[in-house]
Amino acid sequence: MQGIHLARRIARLAWAKKAEDVVILDLRGLTDTTDFFVICTGSVGMHVRAITDFVMDEARKLGEKAYVSERDSDEWMVVDFVNVIFHSFQPAKRKLYNLERLWCDALRLELDEQTGKAGTLKDAREDLEVRRAAAAARTAARKLSKAAAKG
Repeated sequence: MQGIHLARRIARLAWAKKAEDVVILDLRGLTDTTDFFVICTGSVGMHVRAITDFVMDEARKLGEKAYVSERDSDEWMVVDFVNVIFHSFQPAKRKLYNLERLWCDALRLELDEQTGKAGTLKDAREDLEVRRAAAAARTAARKLSKAAAKG
């Protein structure tokens, strides 16, 4: 299955298991290790494990190979589908590692909490431009503030 379609499918599977804050990061052009991250939050360890097990089982039914790492911890579970890497976190670990901030230059497709459908790449590109403009404005404001403090 093509990367974006697999990422959308995985995101929807996580959503079907009541995962929260499901997001797809499009990493194409930013790294050679994978094309997409699918990131979600489970409420407690058992929920994280249930989401991860369900995603793996359903993806394997579709013929996808899944390579599991971090299986011993139910705070953060990772499944590597080669062109998509799935991350399921407990809230505290997701906040600690903040992959969305680490990969802030990635296109971000969020799932609608009501329907489980991912946003479009066009919307993600527009959102990225807005985030970049806001970051540039903050940087410019900091520089002006420092210059004013010196002078």
